[in-house]
Amino acid sequence: MHRRTSSPRRRWLLAATAFATATTLLAAPPALAGQGFYDDDDSVFEADIEAIADKGITAGCNPPDNSFFCPDNVVTRGAMAAFLVRALDLTDPGTTNFVDDNGHVFEADIEKLAAAGITKGCNPPKNDKFCPDSVVTRGSMAAFLVRALNLSDDGGGDLFGDDNDSIFEADIDKLATAGITKGCNPPANDEFCPTSAVTRGAMAAFLARALDLPLTAPAFSSTAEDHALVSRYHVLDHEDGDEIDIDDAQYSPRSFAVGFDVEPDHYDIEKVDSTGRYAGWDVLSPSTRWKYKNLAKKDDWFHFVLNRDATVGVVWRDDTPTPSWLSGWTEGGTVVIDGDLVTVWEKSFSAGEVVLGSVEYAGEWRKMYLVLLAEADGEPSPRPPAPAGFTPAKPNRPCPTWVHDMHTTVGPDGKKYATWHPQADPTYWCYFAHDHGSDPSLIPGSPQVAYGYVAAKLGQDEPNPGFKEYTFQDMDGEHWVRFVVHVDSSSHRRVCARFHTLHIEVYDLAGALRFSAAFKADYGVAEATSDSGGGLLTPTNCGYSMGDVAEEVGNRQSRRINVGADADNYEKWDLRENTAATLNLGITSMEHNFDIINPMSHCVDTTCNSVAVRSDIDDENAMRRRIQMASWSGDFVFDAEHGFGPGTYYTDPYATKTVGAGAANAVEQYKAPGFTLEFAKNATAERIECVAFDPWTMEFECMQVGGAGNIDHSPFPQDHRIETAIFRH
Repeated sequence: MHRRTSSPRRRWLLAATAFATATTLLAAPPALAGQGFYDDDDSVFEADIEAIADKGITAGCNPPDNSFFCPDNVVTRGAMAAFLVRALDLTDPGTTNFVDDNGHVFEADIEKLAAAGITKGCNPPKNDKFCPDSVVTRGSMAAFLVRALNLSDDGGGDLFGDDNDSIFEADIDKLATAGITKGCNPPANDEFCPTSAVTRGAMAAFLARALDLPLTAPAFSSTAEDHALVSRYHVLDHEDGDEIDIDDAQYSPRSFAVGFDVEPDHYDIEKVDSTGRYAGWDVLSPSTRWKYKNLAKKDDWFHFVLNRDATVGVVWRDDTPTPSWLSGWTEGGTVVIDGDLVTVWEKSFSAGEVVLGSVEYAGEWRKMYLVLLAEADGEPSPRPPAPAGFTPAKPNRPCPTWVHDMHTTVGPDGKKYATWHPQADPTYWCYFAHDHGSDPSLIPGSPQVAYGYVAAKLGQDEPNPGFKEYTFQDMDGEHWVRFVVHVDSSSHRRVCARFHTLHIEVYDLAGALRFSAAFKADYGVAEATSDSGGGLLTPTNCGYSMGDVAEEVGNRQSRRINVGADADNYEKWDLRENTAATLNLGITSMEHNFDIINPMSHCVDTTCNSVAVRSDIDDENAMRRRIQMASWSGDFVFDAEHGFGPGTYYTDPYATKTVGAGAANAVEQYKAPGFTLEFAKNATAERIECVAFDPWTMEFECMQVGGAGNIDHSPFPQDHRIETAIFRH
């Protein structure tokens, strides 16, 4: 376990227990521990935030969901009281009564803090007010922590140059001596900024240091035996060609408990009043969309896949007779939901797919049934493991960083890199707030791509959420083709970054690799979308002129980005031109574009010196993606005998030249001798389009589009979010 070195702090940490009324310094409320947040991925305080969340010291900033932390928001004195009360497990309400906190959300915390002697008030000498909504400065925060932790050593004093006139100078020196603060102007750190406001992120760092919390989980991995009972689920939309639909459905492992809301859409609230003998069972809620509550008899409607043998219970919540497909099930116990006593019907199933029917509408809408699941012996699934010192991640909550860090692979250089993961972690069923596209297991052997491998050869960092995989079969169904591109629509860096990592791989149907290219692909200029008026974007903070690039690459290499909040919500990345790199790699006709529907952000104006997150992101406007090929030249061709190779060889990251295998910038490439493959549109088609329909595998299906005998356009990509929260990347 990695901890900050803190021998001076260990001495005073023991003294801090004098201010705690319980025997455990960090008694974590179960409702808070083990969760991550969606909005701290780019924060320098991410590790600190997740450390205090794991110990139950913070709940988040958007109750009741609490999936965000708001690291840049300032901390009020009331919120500071809540942080410290949870951190020190203070329980004594005392007798202090401040006149300005009555009815305040933090009133109880404020009184406990006063009872412990950590605060006296905000209006000396009377001190009958606490000022709960006033912002905490770094100086006053030092005073809070010095009292809370009983610090006395000032290290000789005068440790910073900007606090000599501060009433908190002595507290600041004590805090620095204890190693809880280093300063506010790294790397010099000779200033403390005592009058600056404390942000929630900085507060997390102060508390993590003060309590000596582990910031990095030790190496850890789970096994298939640890996975949740269910691996996937969907209903069939019989009104729309039996399409797979996951909207308003949710799986919650080990969650059936009093107070659990069984309505996954969050618009209605129907809570469990009594669990009967089903406490701790998994909860699987089919889609509660109105049309499914009105669905007539369908024996083939709700599908889910079991990872292992299980006991399945159907909670029939309607007051009508049970449907015909429940014939043969055993009447089990009862539960109470939203005041109604209802029966659970049970049946044992082997690992594999389970198919249940509809509510069998017969004249009036019906309440949607609920599915409960336990192990084969009828016992709830055991609590999954977690790294030493950490709490298991909570289902249906943001995943902590350590869960994300479990999904790694070894690159061609023998180093460990992040790689693909599903939207929901298979063990904890927590959510990552981003997806990586197609499941590698579509290809036999589940080959993994090392995200960041190419960028590492240039000393660059490409944020993990930006990697998207597009896997599909060729037009003859004889090969698996995979594109993996770093195409992040949430950040400004895509405006200036001309070159983005692109992996292109081809496998035969048995999983044997036939072609592999990994390089920095040239996506040329940044332009405004046609709906935004078109034309080059003119950023002044890229370090180069977009006009100069336009003269170099023409109009078939571009990143077309929305400008303004009212622009049409799409973004398109084009590489429809053979380059020296693609020819060197044996791609003799290189033509594709990535079509991003509902990208995460847009340019503020045509300079695009900054971007803004779209304001209309909601459940109906999730990001969707498709790939288009052969819209200009007519084909996309792989030829192993062209360019460098064949066999295994190494190039620089831009594929401009071959290098030795041991070179620091060497990127491994491969072409099977004699291999060729052509993606070609037919005689009348305008292009080939590939769209994913299955939200779990994200397998893309390719079709000839436009022209006589072909479809006019590919179907609109579906919303593929498993989680109920929005994608952030």
